[in-house]
Amino acid sequence: MAKVFADDAALNYTGTQRYLTFIKSKVYDAGGNNNGRLDPGETANLTAFLRNIGGSAFNNLSTTLQTSSPYITINDNSGNFGHIGIDTTKENTSDPYIVKASVSTPQGHIAQFRIIANETGFADTFDFTLVVGTYHYLVWDPDKTPTSGKKIDSLLKVLGYSGVYSTTLPTRGNLDIYRAIFVCVGIFANNYVIGASSAEATSLVDYLNNSGGRMYLEGGDVWYYDPLIGGYNFCPLFGINATADGTIDMGPVAGQTGTFTNGMNFNYSGENSYMDHISPGGTGAFLIFYDTDNNYDCGVARDVGTYKTVGTSFELGCLVDAGGVSTRKALVDSIMHFFGITVIGVEETSNEVKTPILSVFPNPFRQTTNIKFQIPSTKSQVSIEIYDALGRLVRQWDYQTMRLSDQILWDGANDRGIHLPAGIYFVRLEVEEDDAIQKIILLK
Repeated sequence: MAKVFADDAALNYTGTQRYLTFIKSKVYDAGGNNNGRLDPGETANLTAFLRNIGGSAFNNLSTTLQTSSPYITINDNSGNFGHIGIDTTKENTSDPYIVKASVSTPQGHIAQFRIIANETGFADTFDFTLVVGTYHYLVWDPDKTPTSGKKIDSLLKVLGYSGVYSTTLPTRGNLDIYRAIFVCVGIFANNYVIGASSAEATSLVDYLNNSGGRMYLEGGDVWYYDPLIGGYNFCPLFGINATADGTIDMGPVAGQTGTFTNGMNFNYSGENSYMDHISPGGTGAFLIFYDTDNNYDCGVARDVGTYKTVGTSFELGCLVDAGGVSTRKALVDSIMHFFGITVIGVEETSNEVKTPILSVFPNPFRQTTNIKFQIPSTKSQVSIEIYDALGRLVRQWDYQTMRLSDQILWDGANDRGIHLPAGIYFVRLEVEEDDAIQKIILLK
């Protein structure tokens, strides 16, 4: 019997079948700028961490690396792991893959890789991604009701940008890997106050001053009220003049002629309490959103050459799409373009998903896992099914359920609500003639 420890959970296997799981990859670029990332123009060693979660050891495991990225060249595609004992993880440091990123690789490009693992009587594949250079964005979302930040992150990913969503801010000095930062602190009484002397304020101010701005900050109290009670005053950095604490009257909000919000008009469905009134108040600052029925400014952008910021007193993710240019996706993309960040090779006028996309996180999981999916909008015959290692269907969801969201939360139970035993399962997203499959490991 083999016992597996992953994510602080244990999984017991019986029998002697061999199973592997991919843990992570790692870049060694001592011959380049030695920052632990694969940057455009660099050649680096790439390794993988594979864990034996089965019931017998691997004695001479060999692997082959593949990529579908047009910007990546694999100079050495073989990686020998040799012996991997039961319940152990091994990195192919003695036989790494060697990869090169073209000098023309766009910053934030997400390179797709596949590892094919082989040993006599065993074969498996593992897919993973690697961001070349810097991420396009970080969404820092300390909001106690984090609807807006999660939606912004989802929209950016749909648009093809690479980035990270986090409820905690990375430590000072570790923000330079993000080309833009979106900060969502929420609306009273569920808002988060960034303290004037906090490490978070110091990190954000350093980023603003050293990166050329490129920060979006939203919050109902962050501009006017928070600085009065010990919060950091971001107004000078964003070119904002905070004029009033506001009331419960946000929306509809209208974009402004001659700016990147020209023609936009949204109703607002987010939290609505003490919504700060903010107006342009510094060099290069200009109005981008105005509350049309209560007659006050609620969105300001600043452009001082290479320094650009955007601040709002409403939650962007809670605006209501109205078609045309008045969609949150168009607004988020416009902000990124205003910051000078674009996705090369992505069709800007159409972001329709052409083939089904499926992801599972966390994986392995112990209690619940999120099954996220994207499907072509023209498809209607859609289902998600989960099979056990013997190919038996144990759980399924139909389109009527799936159309209400872009993800499903699975608690490890079958269609009758009975919790399944630990083991290997497969989730299949079927969209008419296309499908996507991911392996899931259920831990106990």
